[in-house]
Amino acid sequence: MFLLNGIALIFVGLAAMGFGLFLFYALLPLFYAIFGVGVGYWFGSLLTGAPPGDANLVKLLFAIGGAVLFGGSAYVLEPFRRILVGIGLGSLVGGLIASAIGLTGFLGAAIMIVTGVAGALITLAVFDPYIIVASAFGGAGLAMDGLHLIFRSVGILDRTAIADGAMLPLVIWVVAGTVGMGWQFKNIERWSAGPGPATVDDSGPPPAE
Repeated sequence: MFLLNGIALIFVGLAAMGFGLFLFYALLPLFYAIFGVGVGYWFGSLLTGAPPGDANLVKLLFAIGGAVLFGGSAYVLEPFRRILVGIGLGSLVGGLIASAIGLTGFLGAAIMIVTGVAGALITLAVFDPYIIVASAFGGAGLAMDGLHLIFRSVGILDRTAIADGAMLPLVIWVVAGTVGMGWQFKNIERWSAGPGPATVDDSGPPPAE
């Protein structure tokens, strides 16, 4: 269970950290599903108070539910997709911060809700930079948690130790997030270009006189 959970979190985290903006523009449903996994996982973790390393059915169900909910919303609520992205990324980052400073239960869940609302508002002002920063640091946190599930004796991967004053996990988190952020900003113009304007086929016969 630890191995499978760890591999899943590493995959989701690295995809988000290095390709968050690209996934939004190229693979929108997958983008939502990836962050839905993270949001659901941490919401369930904070509600139950279970540490990231504990195998917990509630966390697994929340992760699956988050993936389905956010992935489906890419189709059903397409006109509001940017606001939904802000909610998802804001909630994910809020959950990672809450876990790092030791807040669980109602307070931890409340932080996720507040940061989700804040994220929705931020996307209305600055979209691409917000996607990059939030996905880079959110993905880096998920990848660290996945690695810690697999290598449980390696304390520098334990982000929950930040609440006890451990600095190395914080440094690793910040450095990894910064690397992902730099990579995404390097590709921002190419990934956010999107398709060119549609062309009109005027090769048909001319109108009758």
